[in-house]
Amino acid sequence: MLLHICSRLQASAAADVFFLSRTVSLLMAFEPLGVAFTWTAHLASALQSGNDETAGGLFLSDGWLRDLLVFGWDIRALEGRDRIHSYLHDTLQHAQITHTTLSDDPHLTAQTSYIPQMHTIDVELAFTFECRKGHGRGYARLLPDQDGTFKAFSVMMMLDDIRGHEELKTLPLRDELTGVPGRSMQNEYAAWVEKVETKPYVVIGQTGLQIAARMKAMQVPALVVERCARIGDHWRRRYPTLTLHTIKRHHSLLYQSYPTNWPEYTPKDKLADWLEHYASIQDLVVWTASELQPRPVYNMASGRWEIIVRRGEKEVQLSPAHLILATGTLGEAHMPDCPGRDAFQGEVLHSEGFHGGERFTGKRVIVVGAGNTSIDICQDLVFNEAQSVTMIQRSSTCVMSRDLLSSFQRHTWTDDRPLDISDFLAASWPIGLQKKLAIASQDAMWHMDKELHAKLRNGGLQLNMGPEGEGFYLLTLERFGGQDKGGADLIANGSIKVRSGIAPERFTETGLVFNDGMELSADVVIFATGYLPITESNRRLLGNEVIAQAGDVYGLDAEGELQGSYRPTGHPGLWYGTGDFFVSRFYSKLLALQIKARQLQMIRNVAMGP
Repeated sequence: MLLHICSRLQASAAADVFFLSRTVSLLMAFEPLGVAFTWTAHLASALQSGNDETAGGLFLSDGWLRDLLVFGWDIRALEGRDRIHSYLHDTLQHAQITHTTLSDDPHLTAQTSYIPQMHTIDVELAFTFECRKGHGRGYARLLPDQDGTFKAFSVMMMLDDIRGHEELKTLPLRDELTGVPGRSMQNEYAAWVEKVETKPYVVIGQTGLQIAARMKAMQVPALVVERCARIGDHWRRRYPTLTLHTIKRHHSLLYQSYPTNWPEYTPKDKLADWLEHYASIQDLVVWTASELQPRPVYNMASGRWEIIVRRGEKEVQLSPAHLILATGTLGEAHMPDCPGRDAFQGEVLHSEGFHGGERFTGKRVIVVGAGNTSIDICQDLVFNEAQSVTMIQRSSTCVMSRDLLSSFQRHTWTDDRPLDISDFLAASWPIGLQKKLAIASQDAMWHMDKELHAKLRNGGLQLNMGPEGEGFYLLTLERFGGQDKGGADLIANGSIKVRSGIAPERFTETGLVFNDGMELSADVVIFATGYLPITESNRRLLGNEVIAQAGDVYGLDAEGELQGSYRPTGHPGLWYGTGDFFVSRFYSKLLALQIKARQLQMIRNVAMGP
């Protein structure tokens, strides 16, 4: 342990050496397990007695508490001892927390860890507890206060299961689903499918496979309605060079790891096939070539939706209690309204319709946009020998190298511990706290990718580290940046030309005129301009009134938590499933718990916003 600490001391020469050395001295005097045991014992006493003042006093003055359904039925994050105390004052006694003890999971043993953004070392520990709702688990990071007493810098507490209705750990094919013992597996599964198809408690709108798998394990009948003819077609239709930019451990699916020889970065067609395979192996009930029809009606008296699903040529009426829109964070393609398009003699398309650069060999191509999709398309065009490729960057972009992002992910999603534990550790950080730490370390982030950024700047690209300096990862939770996997060299050598700080103003017969007066000739214009927000894409489906009542989706709220995703919206029975594979994998449990609680009538099926 001390060798690890010393190596970190040497690596942080610009750090607050006095404070770091003081922390090391304290850790030498108090081994991590002892620190963890003492703090947890105090926490257990305060929680069981319902003493909010004592519990609040276990936090540093600027500490954080992340509550995932323990003290209320929402996802909350409280910053600062005073706010934490106030929150616990209103909720602690009702939570009825008992039996708080250090976790006995060998992957979660109390340990020291270096926090590079703070140039310090903490003591980290996991604990379990019981509460009024069921079983819980938590994770804490401790730092010494001014008097040397270790207090919480951050604590996450989450409801892990509802007592008596625990998540099933094996595929529930038999009595758990139907309640009818002694029948054949095939017959029992057929009975379950019939129940889901005729009386679903939840209908999931498109591609919510991980959510559906979690619901099934929680014995909640969930039907997935998929617009495409085959599961995974929305990936198959995208441009041929698309490969996921995250490591395979990060984008693994719930309950089902990839084969050991799976590529580190999954190509889109392999992912599409894997999703189809996943739905089959997990025994999910999916209606393909089906679509939820516009304007479903929510009946406040019955607490049910009245919906119509068009399945092929047939219309099916269903009455689920919950409707989950899992169409992804992004909705329909956004094509800017650029005058003169009809006069342009070349081809215009959105990146959604780009299916490879082969047919653009020898063509002059303009690509509007500078995010992940844009750089992938530009690379493909260069490799397929387009005559010229020009990227239009309308405003500066946050760019991180894939290698750097992968190194961060490998630190959390390691191969030597269960995926559930990695997700738990990643979620133990309040998002708002992550943002503050990222902003504080933005100089280091610039330094880590300085060679990449130098190439991009030399090629004319304008760069930022986010509006507040929060960096690439946090920016993806608020809007979207770019990630480089080789395009920087093509920009640096001029194979991809960059025009920055301008936007298309109008088409001419032979090209585009920009708002600075410059005109570029082109045979093809590709708009890699992203997609509409999920709320806008579903406005036609749900109507203005429901969309307005449901409120904002994605982005961060005032407490630094995701808005309207996997948590109550402003409309009863309406939920959104958004985000990447990790977000869907972890937060699907929180969503399933909230819906299960409503099914059990532990809480009313009403809107319960923050």
